[in-house]
Amino acid sequence: MTEVGAPATGAQTAIERGAVWSRYWAQGALHSCATSYAGNYGGALATFWRGVFDALPSSARVLDIATGNGALPQLLLQCRPHDALRIDAVDLAAIDPPWLRALPAAQRARLHLHPGVAAEHLPFDDATFDLVVSQYGFEYADTGRAAAELRRVLRPDGRVAMVLHHAASRPATLAADEIAHIDWLCRPDGLLAAGARLLGPMARAATEAGRRALAADHGALADRERFNALQRELSQRLQEATCPDVLHETREALARLFEFAARRGEAAATAQWHALATHLADSRLRLAELRACALDEAALRSLAACIRPGAKAVFEPLREADWLMGWSMRIDPV
Repeated sequence: MTEVGAPATGAQTAIERGAVWSRYWAQGALHSCATSYAGNYGGALATFWRGVFDALPSSARVLDIATGNGALPQLLLQCRPHDALRIDAVDLAAIDPPWLRALPAAQRARLHLHPGVAAEHLPFDDATFDLVVSQYGFEYADTGRAAAELRRVLRPDGRVAMVLHHAASRPATLAADEIAHIDWLCRPDGLLAAGARLLGPMARAATEAGRRALAADHGALADRERFNALQRELSQRLQEATCPDVLHETREALARLFEFAARRGEAAATAQWHALATHLADSRLRLAELRACALDEAALRSLAACIRPGAKAVFEPLREADWLMGWSMRIDPV
C-alpha cells in the first residue's frame, strides 16, 4: 500500500524512472496490460471509460496524467470522433506513439502530447480542464503534490475519473510472481550470469579448431554443466509458476544469444546480453513500482480526499471475468 502524499518510488529519481519507462514505451506497447488486451483496453475497463467519455460536453478540455503511449486519448477519440474536444496528455517518459501519426489530421490536431512532464509539475494554467483522467498512472506520483496540481488545473465544475492499481488485483499478484522469477534469473550465480559465461565458448564452437579446444577446456565444461543444471531448475519453476512468461522469454532469448555468438562472435553477443540484462532490470523496477503503488480501500479513500477534499468519490473494484483488475474512481464537483 502507498502512503498518500509520500513518494511512491523510494530512492528512484525521476530521471531514472523516466528512462526506464521511456524504454518500455519505445517498444510500442499501447498500454501496460499488453498481455491482457489485444489492441486498446477492452471489457470492463473500456466500459468504464466509455461511460466517462459519453458524459463530456462536445468542446471539453481533457487532461490525461501518466498517459504512456496514449491508450486513453485513443479510446476517447474513438468514442467521440467528431467532437471539438481538446486532449492534453502528459507523461514522465519520452513518448511518441506511432498510432497518433496514422490519425487523420483533424483528429491528430485535437491531441497534444507533453513528454517529460511529471504529475507534480503540470504546465497548464489554473482552471483549464473539464475532466482529468488517469489509468494506472496517478498513483505512481508523489500523490500529495500531484493532487494539488490536479486541483489547480481542474475547473470548479470539472470531474475526475481514474483507474488505479488494487493491492489484491490480478496485476499485483502476477507482479509478485514475476519479480521472484527475475530475482532468480538475475542472481549472481543465476541463469543470466551462467549464460554470459557461455557466450565465449559458443563463439569458439563455431569452428572445428574451437570445438577441439573446448573439449579440453575444463572451465568451459563446468560452465556448461552449471548452465544445464539451472535449465533443469527453470523447468521446475515453469511447472510451479503462476506467471511464467519471463522464464520462457529469458530461456528463448539466451538460446538466440548462443546462436548469435556462433555467427557474430563473443563481443557482439555480449552487447546483446547486456541489453537483455537491462530489459530484465527495467521490468523488475516497473513491477516493484506497481506493487508499491497498489492501493487498498483505506488508501484509496485517502487519495480521493486528497485529490478533492469534501467531494463525493464513487469507487468500486473493476473485474474482468474472474480477475480483479483494479479500482475505478469518479469524483464529481463539490
